[in-house]
Amino acid sequence: MITELYALDDALVGSYDTVVTVGIQSYSNGVWSEPVPLDPSKIVSESLEIKQSICDDSELKIGGCIPSQLTMNVMDTPDLSGKRITVTAQGRYTADLYPADTLYPSDELYPNTRRTTDEYLLFVGPVFSCLKTNNHKIRRIVAFDRMHYASTVKCKNRVYNYLEQYEFRDVNFSMMFGAFAPRAKINVNTTDFVNNGTNIDITSDLWLNVIDKDITLLDVYRWLCELNGVFLIEDAPPVSSITSWRAAPRAVKPYLNKSQRYTISSYSSLSYEDFLTKEIRYVQFDFDKGNRYTYIYYPPYDGYSCYLSDNPLTCCIKNNNDYDIIGNLGTPYCRGYNISDPPATSPHTGNNNVITGNTYQYRPFKASIFNRWWVQVGDRVKLPTSDSDVPYVESIVLSRTLKGLYGMRVEIEAKSVEIMGKENDESIV
Repeated sequence: MITELYALDDALVGSYDTVVTVGIQSYSNGVWSEPVPLDPSKIVSESLEIKQSICDDSELKIGGCIPSQLTMNVMDTPDLSGKRITVTAQGRYTADLYPADTLYPSDELYPNTRRTTDEYLLFVGPVFSCLKTNNHKIRRIVAFDRMHYASTVKCKNRVYNYLEQYEFRDVNFSMMFGAFAPRAKINVNTTDFVNNGTNIDITSDLWLNVIDKDITLLDVYRWLCELNGVFLIEDAPPVSSITSWRAAPRAVKPYLNKSQRYTISSYSSLSYEDFLTKEIRYVQFDFDKGNRYTYIYYPPYDGYSCYLSDNPLTCCIKNNNDYDIIGNLGTPYCRGYNISDPPATSPHTGNNNVITGNTYQYRPFKASIFNRWWVQVGDRVKLPTSDSDVPYVESIVLSRTLKGLYGMRVEIEAKSVEIMGKENDESIV
């Protein structure tokens, strides 16, 4: 949520003049140029669409790292392969809208009005394809944001060689994030990640035997993020980063500020399920190639959701630091050594609800919320209804779609089944 705009939410919906600009960047001498605005008349009939998500499946998968995708049709435009697309939203409001402390009126004054202009970067990324359609004058452009680059870099041997420098010991999450940032071209601040300073202790033979040869750096980032209970998404990079090679994603942490919900008082359409997802009371991670498991549980967990991770990183850990990793995601927890063995009860106590409890208890929904592009993925929202059984839809935004150049339309959504992990119950040990 762009909080300074949310403070003016209701008034902005009716009075906010949003100017969306599509820019084209060229690459020369190792540098991306400042974007050159694309003539709006070249963009076919509101065909611009940007899809952004941290989880677009009906089963929760923590980690994010899903590149945003832009599509649009353009007329009478040369091949844009090798270029980058930028999309900025410039918001202007007038009349009796009083800005937050962080917003200031411009020097341009009108009688009895004040006018403020703000600019935000909604998308920046390379063109993936620019193909002609049946109408040869029209090209269909597909672009992905800067995080997509990391999905093209295979890294099984690269990671192995890095870990070998430390003899596969004393490597923590912070070091892993930092070591591959230059090659992945991803800048992310992990200082407040729950496992930032925790050792990983991957075993060399397990890495070689467990990890697929085609894994990419984006896969590794996703695995690291899951073990910190966060999602990465590049949906609002700083405008100052527009010419940078590197992605500037933000980390979405749903376990923080769970009681803070933003009320969206008006919308053009809303659909929702009759149920709230059942809270997660069982979380399982496999270690040592699946020969040992560590899990967090809150009995009773029958009839509640389960989160069963298939994270390959934990399958490569043979040593006993799983208590450290999983303990920072939630307690109490236990460890089992074989599938048929009873678990050893952990002496640890506590209630770290990074994954468990009501962190992921929400109502699946889909809504079209006019031009509210300041509502971001990861926001907790509250939408009033006329339904006496469900007076409010309270949920978390897991996906967002921005549509159109003029009068941008925004759709937000969260998918889920009522009991997560139910189809995988046989995996629970």
